Amino acid sequence: MKLDNKVGAVLLTVLLWGGFETYAQTAQGSKELIKAEKLFLVGNFDEALPLFLEAEKAGNADELLNYKIARCYSASTELNERIKAIPYFEKVDESALNPIPPDFYLIIGDAYVANEQIEQALIYYNKQLKVVARDARAKASVEGKISSATIAYEIMRIPKNVTVVSLGSGINSTFTEYNPVVSADESILAYTSLKPVQSKSGEKLAEEILISYNKTGTWSVPVKVDVATENNYGTAGITADGQEMLVFIGDHSSGSIYKIQREENGWSRPMPLGDNIHSKYMESTASMTPDNKTIYFASNRPGGYGGMDIYKSEKKPDGSWGKAENLGKTINSKANEDAPFIHPNKKMLFFTTDGHKGMGGNDIYKSELIDGVWSVPKNMGYPINTTADDNYFTLIADGSRGYFSSDRKGGSGGQDIYAMDMPENYETIPLTMIKGRILDAETQKPMPTKIYMIDNETSEKIDYMYHPNPKTGDYLVILPPSQTYDMIIESEGFLPYTLNIDVPDQKEFYELYQKIYLKTIKHFDVVVGQEVEIKNAFYNTQAEGVVSLRKEHEAALIDNDSIDVYELMGQLMEAGDQSGMDYLVELLLIKNPIDSVDFDNSQTQSAKRVYYYDESDESKFEKKQVDGEVIFSLPTMCVTKEAEAQKAAISQESQQVVTHISNEVLKIFFDAGKSDLESKYESNLKLILDELNNKPNWGIEISGYASNEGNEDFNKKLSNERAKSVLDYFNHRGIVRRRIVAIGYGATESSGLSKEESRRVEVRLVDLGR
Repeated sequence: MKLDNKVGAVLLTVLLWGGFETYAQTAQGSKELIKAEKLFLVGNFDEALPLFLEAEKAGNADELLNYKIARCYSASTELNERIKAIPYFEKVDESALNPIPPDFYLIIGDAYVANEQIEQALIYYNKQLKVVARDARAKASVEGKISSATIAYEIMRIPKNVTVVSLGSGINSTFTEYNPVVSADESILAYTSLKPVQSKSGEKLAEEILISYNKTGTWSVPVKVDVATENNYGTAGITADGQEMLVFIGDHSSGSIYKIQREENGWSRPMPLGDNIHSKYMESTASMTPDNKTIYFASNRPGGYGGMDIYKSEKKPDGSWGKAENLGKTINSKANEDAPFIHPNKKMLFFTTDGHKGMGGNDIYKSELIDGVWSVPKNMGYPINTTADDNYFTLIADGSRGYFSSDRKGGSGGQDIYAMDMPENYETIPLTMIKGRILDAETQKPMPTKIYMIDNETSEKIDYMYHPNPKTGDYLVILPPSQTYDMIIESEGFLPYTLNIDVPDQKEFYELYQKIYLKTIKHFDVVVGQEVEIKNAFYNTQAEGVVSLRKEHEAALIDNDSIDVYELMGQLMEAGDQSGMDYLVELLLIKNPIDSVDFDNSQTQSAKRVYYYDESDESKFEKKQVDGEVIFSLPTMCVTKEAEAQKAAISQESQQVVTHISNEVLKIFFDAGKSDLESKYESNLKLILDELNNKPNWGIEISGYASNEGNEDFNKKLSNERAKSVLDYFNHRGIVRRRIVAIGYGATESSGLSKEESRRVEVRLVDLGR
């Protein structure tokens, strides 16, 4: 609701000044009260109020003083303070005000609306309507308030079955917190804080971005996000995986949206989004689809329907943003539409507006994309919307919880951040959220990685590049149902490889937990290939016995003693709530599945593939176009099919590279301290080479030895070099590394061998079991 301006307040006080002056003189000539009257006369209600309250405490209360206290409270920017005006207004006898201030009934009505007493507000608004009956402009304004109050009354009569809770003192303060942006899995929360800071010119209000993490069911202590700019800045949006943030940089009259990316030690410098997003006007907030191909943003640029409008822009093949397109009059009104949030399903748009015949102030609306057309926006209803300002709504991926900011009554001060739990029968959103982690198999540490997603149903065009968290290796990807995707993964120190993911035709929200382990394959300290192992655990979050996002966090609250379990269980038992007791017991047994998924059970998909570089020539690589460049990827691994095949063949795999073709062994001898392969053995090696060329399922086992004349390290190195010299003979003649097992064993332990016989390499033909 709009507050009356100071011009109206001055007019009001001039009309009543005579009575106030007389009153001040009769109040024992109080200097403080005279000062309060002067402050009131010029509209300085903040400083006048405590002086009036002191006069009330001193026993000087009467009709006029009650009115002035009420008027001061009603002018506050804090809704909780405006509500305090009501009991003072109720003490005022209208006949004692001579004349009655021209906006007297309007201000009382506003106070009742702030306190959600709509029927009382309508009584006073209708009284005000009679007062301004001959003033067309004032009449229209009052009629607008009556309309909003009537709509609020009807909406509040049928409240939504949702629970709205404040995020509490850990997030909210006596200052203003607003525009919460939350990652799709509810693990990251960033928001803007507005509070006074000291500057060279004195105290001023300044914005800063704070970020909090949810790993244990409660939000961590927020920390400041440093953005490399000297201008004002705040949250504007966040990507589904939380690895990129959209920030507003500017001031109250102009500014635009920039992107910052998570880095190992913080966040990158702000990056502009291009001329089609940036204008000379205001772009305040934004939201991207999970594939980052479409951005929705609010702007007051010319050509809109009035005030702030919501626009969208599509990403072009070169990575730049295309021409901004107004979403049209179904979404935008003559008023202000702001804070767009596009859900990860790309079909639900939430936004804030002070138009669309809402409850008063800003309300949150929802529109759905049906056959390419946005539906008429629907008010989200009470108690999500109230008669206060409710803004900046965001919904997590499975649709079970939303976050927004509001200055509703009962808050800590200014706007606060709130969360809302949807009812148990909330509409299911059929998406798959992949939460994965890429690790070095040997060190278990994350590595710098890029992930490219390709929709195989549409084209080979790269849709979007994901950046896993540089500290944890974690990534998050959201995919719609009934489609097949390729994940091209580029990890530092490894060749790019491709994983195929088949998303089923689902009607529920699923989570796919995924771990990828990378390992280099070496022959004698030379990297000759890489091993990729992937493990998948697929969950239907609605299925019985499976942990939903909501239950994860509720269980963690119990684990962290944030809930008194014994007290709660006692209350449930006293109430005879068996279902509540069963649910609580279930929560006690739950752990956070992100870190406790059993990737080694029989239900988990597991596939492994070894790529040898000497059999991966360019002709066998898959070519992918990425931002105008070609990425050569190792052949695609279809995880589901490969996991099934490997599971079925596990017994045969255990026999690989251990079955000798025969007992025949070729022995090659070396001079002392030497590893050069002598030409006299070439004819025998040629016979083995011919066998390998004729039998592609055969391989060779090469075992190198040394005599015990040198120290252990020297002998080990020498045996390796001898084995490698034989390996090179076959490898250089086309036998790929996959078909060769070569090991140096160091000094021979057989006491019956001469030193000459100890300096040898043995070569055997083996069955690879393929």
